[in-house]
Amino acid sequence: MGWWQINNLSLRRRFFLLSFSIILVFSVAVAATLFAAQKNKLERSLENKGRGLARYVSSVCTDALILKDTLQLDALVAELHDDEIIYTVIEDEQGNALTTAIASLNSSRAKLKPYLDRLPPDAPIGTIIAALKKDLDVVELSQTIMVDSSVQGAVRIGLSKHNIQAQLLRQTAIILVGMLFMSLTLAIALNVAANRLVLRPVSELARVADQLTAGNMAARVTSSSVGEIETVCRSFNLMAQRLEGDIAELKRAEASVRLAQESQEAILNSMPDLMFRTDRDGVIKEFHSSAMNLLYLPPEQFMGRSIPDILPEEPARIIMAALAEAEKNGSHRGAVYSLALPQGEMWFELSVTAMGTPCTGFIMLARDVTERRRMVEEQQQLEKQLLHSQKLESLGVLAGGIAHDFNNILMAIMGNAELALMRTNKESPAIGNLRSIEQASARAADLAAQMLAYSGKGKFIIEHLDLNRLLQEMLHMLEVSISKKAVLQFDLAESLPHIEADTTQIRQVIMNLVINASEAIGERNGTISVKTGSIECDRSYLRNVWQNEELPEGLYVYFEITDTGCGMDDDTLAKLFDPFFTTKFTGRGLGMAAVLGIVRGHKGAIVVYSEPDLGTTIKVLIPASDQRAEPARPQPTASVPWQGAGNVLLVDDEETVRNIGSEMLKELGFSPITANDGKEALEAYQATPDIRLVILDLTMPNMDGDQCLNELKKIAPGVKVVMSSGFSEVELKQKFLGKEVAGFIQKPYKLSELREILRNVSPGT
Repeated sequence: MGWWQINNLSLRRRFFLLSFSIILVFSVAVAATLFAAQKNKLERSLENKGRGLARYVSSVCTDALILKDTLQLDALVAELHDDEIIYTVIEDEQGNALTTAIASLNSSRAKLKPYLDRLPPDAPIGTIIAALKKDLDVVELSQTIMVDSSVQGAVRIGLSKHNIQAQLLRQTAIILVGMLFMSLTLAIALNVAANRLVLRPVSELARVADQLTAGNMAARVTSSSVGEIETVCRSFNLMAQRLEGDIAELKRAEASVRLAQESQEAILNSMPDLMFRTDRDGVIKEFHSSAMNLLYLPPEQFMGRSIPDILPEEPARIIMAALAEAEKNGSHRGAVYSLALPQGEMWFELSVTAMGTPCTGFIMLARDVTERRRMVEEQQQLEKQLLHSQKLESLGVLAGGIAHDFNNILMAIMGNAELALMRTNKESPAIGNLRSIEQASARAADLAAQMLAYSGKGKFIIEHLDLNRLLQEMLHMLEVSISKKAVLQFDLAESLPHIEADTTQIRQVIMNLVINASEAIGERNGTISVKTGSIECDRSYLRNVWQNEELPEGLYVYFEITDTGCGMDDDTLAKLFDPFFTTKFTGRGLGMAAVLGIVRGHKGAIVVYSEPDLGTTIKVLIPASDQRAEPARPQPTASVPWQGAGNVLLVDDEETVRNIGSEMLKELGFSPITANDGKEALEAYQATPDIRLVILDLTMPNMDGDQCLNELKKIAPGVKVVMSSGFSEVELKQKFLGKEVAGFIQKPYKLSELREILRNVSPGT
């Protein structure tokens, strides 16, 4: 049993083991003494026995020894029979054996067979005896044979100690068993007495002490004893009772203190604010907060240091001024400062309270107000953008309305001029006047187109467009359009997605922006860079673009035009998209407002970066298309002028449009029937048979074009309707998607445009 096992035993078991071990050791010592005495006694007895046998043999073999009668000598030694005799040998005076090995080993030959088998069969007796002495525990006794005082030889008898050892083992076992029983009996008796008087009370004291240590303060000593031990037990119980009361009181006090500390720690560590306790000089003594990422330095780098030593000059000045005011007035609220942190610039609002009277230090709370400031700035920006959007929307509605009415007037002018040119003799002097009217009308139509572009409702011919190819086709035109001192550079992205756009309008936007960039460079040397690419736009990115209302998140294709010119200040940027605003000479049209209108019409947006003397970057974003561009299809050309026939219903609320439209239809071979609004159109359609198609205006009083189309479809599901409006074809197609409209024509239109539309709608007429 190891020491650690003994050490874990109870006191009674250890006392029993100790007493038993002492008694057992004593008993073993006594048994060993008895064993040694008995062994000496048995060995002396064996030796005496051997000497007696040797004397007997020497007395009876004298005559045979003198005669050298080996047969008689063999007979003498063979007659000796004893379990302890191993060999008997008679030797002459020279020490030569006169007896044979067979006779000498006669009595013990069977027992010695395992040892004799190891020797040669003819081995002499001397060799055999030497081998037996080596392998066996043998006591050899020798008796000299004397005849008339002369030595005639000797008798050697070898006796085995085996019987002695067996007898010793039996006696030793008996002694040990007795001693063990006696030791156990004495140990038990001694342990019973000691346990009653000492061990049980002491063990009880130890048990109760362990329970008290484990927290069982109600444990008491219950065993009794006599004398001093009993006094110790009573004193121990009294001490435990007093200790129980003291510990209960201490636990109540500790629980109250722990609850207060935990509450305070939880409150301080859960605060989103940064809490610092400083002395009067601004040296930080304590810190608490759950927002560790808002710290300017790790706690180990600012604890014990003053605020001016750890913060930049301006924030330190603000905080120290707040501390001075708090020392004077007791508290301070509202100081704001900023710090440059890894996540960016952060803003904090300060709250300081002085401690003690007079002041011994300060409690300082720093609250993160970055998000609040950002929200205020974003709100102001959104309000500014909303105001601007409302202004643009109002102007756009006004421009669209004016352009719509203007187009109706222009249609009468352009149509009459075109018809007059067709019907006037080529030699007439009025031809020049009519062409001047036609050219002026075209310029007026361009102005109306700009106004519609500004309102986002211009005339678009949508197709799938490869922006890189468009820019490469425009390269030469752009190079000759810019200043000679400006260098044009292209950086076109590979595998650029296509967009759905009007090629002419996008070309106009690119040309406008590149010319603006050239004018910004002026007479200085500079660079104009045109870059394309695609970008995934999320809501946060789209919040910071021009005209960001209801733009969906997703993939956008962009072209970015950057110049190294004079740049723009904030005031200029604020007016950049105002109608007719320009930094050059006046009278240049709608300018960037028209660009914004075209981009808005394509569901896109514009991002502007500019600083004075650092140049300008304008990025135009257009939603990417998931379809590939289709090759342009050549328009069919008519070999002979096309003529129509049959009744055509022309519906428009403008009399001038109805008049000129009727003239154009007659010129094309049709029989026109006119109506002022949707209701008249339905009545005319029902009253007139064989109406081949209807040219229907979109905006009319009483019943507009959309409602009239629905009613016409109810009357004749197969009716062919061409929608006419001043708005873009794209907007009309989206509005009438799925309503089986035969075609669209945008006002003001020429006779050639009307001919092409009607030929496509009714080619067999």
